[in-house]
Amino acid sequence: MRGMSVDLKSIEVARKRISEHVLITPLIRSDAFAKLLHHDAPVFFKVETLQHTGSFKVRGAANKILSLLEQSKRPSKIVASSAGNHAQAVAYIASKVGIPSHIVMPEGAPLIKVSSTKAFGAEVELKGAYYDEAYKRALEICEADPKSVFVHPYKDEDIICGQGTLGIEVHQQLLEHKITGPIQAVIPIGGGGLFSGAATALRGLRPDSVFWGAVADAAPAMAESFKARKIVNAPVKGYTLADGLAVKTVSELNFDLIKDLASDVVSVLENDIAMAISVLMENRKLITEGAGATGVAAVLSRKIVLEPAKPVVFVLCGGNIDINKVSQIIEMGLRESRRWYKLGITVDDKPGELAVLTKKIAEAGANILEVHHNRSHSSCQLGKTYIEFDLETKGFEHAAKVEKLLRDKGIVAEEIK
Repeated sequence: MRGMSVDLKSIEVARKRISEHVLITPLIRSDAFAKLLHHDAPVFFKVETLQHTGSFKVRGAANKILSLLEQSKRPSKIVASSAGNHAQAVAYIASKVGIPSHIVMPEGAPLIKVSSTKAFGAEVELKGAYYDEAYKRALEICEADPKSVFVHPYKDEDIICGQGTLGIEVHQQLLEHKITGPIQAVIPIGGGGLFSGAATALRGLRPDSVFWGAVADAAPAMAESFKARKIVNAPVKGYTLADGLAVKTVSELNFDLIKDLASDVVSVLENDIAMAISVLMENRKLITEGAGATGVAAVLSRKIVLEPAKPVVFVLCGGNIDINKVSQIIEMGLRESRRWYKLGITVDDKPGELAVLTKKIAEAGANILEVHHNRSHSSCQLGKTYIEFDLETKGFEHAAKVEKLLRDKGIVAEEIK
């Protein structure tokens, strides 16, 4: 059954409760992104990457912990399990109100999230490969200390209402842009607390708005549940850039809200998430983690087709990305867009052939990054050599132009995947 207290009134109460502990994050209009998407109406980004602790999670954590204190239920310690963002949020709010916190995180949690959680004063314990093992350990800690309180990352009405305060902010910020009618919102889904709360608030404030959910293909449980119209707990398929969305257990509370609010919930491939991170960095100078970019990835990959005449808000829910992954993601994004790509060409193994090829490539306006000779390549007969070029282009159209210009000169080139 749906949690009856998850409604606009409860979310408004939560907003007043947490106001001293959260930031009103920017809602940035991007005409350049609207042009990129061929979208006629305004496009906005809700930048929760600039929130305290780098994600929206502080909203729910603040509402849960502060509501306990309002009820004179001060725990001996706060216990939580999380892949990272909820962990940091709980540790941050607990430290603000002077309550010790014990956070259990999966052993593969990103280093930046582990170190940040410790920096906020929490006792951090690493347990298990996935969230479920960390969750089980957190419950064991609570059983050993009955005066402690477990703060669930999404299966909690106070948490959902706290996350829902983002929806009220979006509504009020859109009014400043003179946008008063229904909108489209694209919101990433892990456990579903953010989607449940924000969509509930916006539906109450802007009836007829449309809400799209996006999950990582590696963690498809909510998408499969939405399509089946019943809860399907699907296993996490392995590593995902969107570690904050890697949830395999669907909560009935969240699902009951999402199935009534969402127009669709789609799953997004890893390469598309990497591409979205790269596009956001280059086009808007916004750094997001994988979970934060998943909604953008769903639209860029055409998994979600927006109504072009209706304003859209992308929720960039978090920015806590390991810096050592950024260079890999940029390279993956460049290769996906064919800004960087490899061409293979078989030519006569004689002096001057390489010079001819490099001249033709230069005439096509491509930049040569690296060159490799491979005389033992399977396509080579005696007296031939296979040359691999790492090229830099302006994108798909330019790459196609390079290949056409080479063909027009009688040079057959193949893209190397």
